[in-house]
Amino acid sequence: MARFPKKTAYVACNGGERCQSCSYGCMTCSSCMEACRKDAVFYNAYGVAEIDEPKCIGCGLCVKACPQDIIHIHLTDNPFLVKCSNKDKGAVARKVCEVSCIGCGICAKNCPADAVAVTDNVAAINDELCLACGNCAVKCPRNVIADTRGIILK
Repeated sequence: MARFPKKTAYVACNGGERCQSCSYGCMTCSSCMEACRKDAVFYNAYGVAEIDEPKCIGCGLCVKACPQDIIHIHLTDNPFLVKCSNKDKGAVARKVCEVSCIGCGICAKNCPADAVAVTDNVAAINDELCLACGNCAVKCPRNVIADTRGIILK
């Protein structure tokens, strides 16, 4: 019997105390929460939507419901997630969020599998190519790439 990789959703927004002025982040509109039939979406301490991975079945209803397009589906085998959707250039992104991607490309340059690309000033990881080595998370100067396993800490 073939094993299908498990998929789950994640929110590409770190949130934070200074992130309230980011026009690309979570608006706390609750569209994703209302769309989720598994009660897998909740708000963290910063008011940013998060996904309870064990509850999530990867159906994508929250992805379709999000007006900001910041919720994505990923393979759970890949523990590395880019937790930012800010498309502003470096200096502007830094002003609105303490943990924003600045599009520097260091993560992409250090990826041995060419699984990381920077488009519109924000990094993205291709799950199909990712080796889960963690180079991107270790090298990211802004701590934008999260390790869901909690192994790589800064």
